[in-house]
Amino acid sequence: MVQLLRAATHQIAANMSTFHIADHGLLIKRYGPPPGLDRIAGNRASVMRVLEILRPVVRPLALEITFGLMEPETFAVTAVETRRIASRAIPAGVANRSAFEQPAELELVDELTTEVVARALAPPHPGWDIETVTAAVSAARVTEVELTIERQPSLRVPVIDLDGERWAVGPLDVQGYRLAPPIALEWRQSYGDVELTIEAFWTLWWQTGSVEYNGLQAAEQALDAAGFATQSG
Repeated sequence: MVQLLRAATHQIAANMSTFHIADHGLLIKRYGPPPGLDRIAGNRASVMRVLEILRPVVRPLALEITFGLMEPETFAVTAVETRRIASRAIPAGVANRSAFEQPAELELVDELTTEVVARALAPPHPGWDIETVTAAVSAARVTEVELTIERQPSLRVPVIDLDGERWAVGPLDVQGYRLAPPIALEWRQSYGDVELTIEAFWTLWWQTGSVEYNGLQAAEQALDAAGFATQSG
């Protein structure tokens, strides 16, 4: 019996992963492909394509999208309206700032499906375009049985099941830590160029050789293969 208990304890320890949340993380930047004649539709398509490529690694559970009138000559957009949408699947222990700060403006949905996200990205008025798209809450795929934060080993990181896989969700509502999701996603349009920023703030996704790190690297390579440039246009 003692040997069985030791074996079980060893197995649990082997499947636990300790990490910390950093102020600056592993950073990936890419720029959207040329959107063609219809920039507004092209920018939306660029965001949707990125989400499709990143789907095996990270998925947004809450999005904040800012819109404004697009200047037809420079393609500049100055945001004047914000749309917030979030999944009801966000578990307890996650700090969803949108829900806390602007509850009346937050639309709750069962799931951020492709159709739901496409609708959310549609500009509210003719001639308007997206200025920013931010994943306020994200879920990142993990293989470990349990995740713990350095100096807070008793804290259980919220994990949900999506498509039969385990996904860690953040940002965490933990005093003394920066409120950051495991992998942050942001799109920002600047004079017609759509800049994508992917930043892994939880160090589990930095550890060379880990399944999580390898998944993020594979996603970066897929972005390159899809034509997302490393420099602005």
